[in-house]
Amino acid sequence: MKQLTLLTSRYKQLLDSFTSHASTDGGLTIRKTGNLSNAIFFTNCFISPSEPVFIEGLINLLVNIALQENPVYQHSSKLRDMAGDLQGTQLYANLRRGLIRFMKHSPSIHLEGYVAFRMKEYREKLDMMSYSLIKKMKLIRQD
Repeated sequence: MKQLTLLTSRYKQLLDSFTSHASTDGGLTIRKTGNLSNAIFFTNCFISPSEPVFIEGLINLLVNIALQENPVYQHSSKLRDMAGDLQGTQLYANLRRGLIRFMKHSPSIHLEGYVAFRMKEYREKLDMMSYSLIKKMKLIRQD
């Protein structure tokens, strides 16, 4: 078991949902939760970094945050469904490996920061998907 602190500024409900499901499924044990003085919510827990339930849940949480951070995906359920198709790709496998590697060396993960800085390739793929769909829609309108 390894101690990990998950931090967020804007996604407290998503973090709470993730931790409650993961603790029920046996992926983590919550040690302490609360607010830091600068309005950052945290959950300190014990995890098993090799536990597939925990890793998949955390990846899904981070992907959900990446979608919420992108205004195009925020308002389009069709695009969110298309983004779900990335789950079986090499890009998704790279996300999983990168997260496991990061957790080996870091005792905490700031969710928004991780999405912004460590999931750049995934966010770029989301941008390309939305751009190509918008371009197709414009071409259809012109016809």
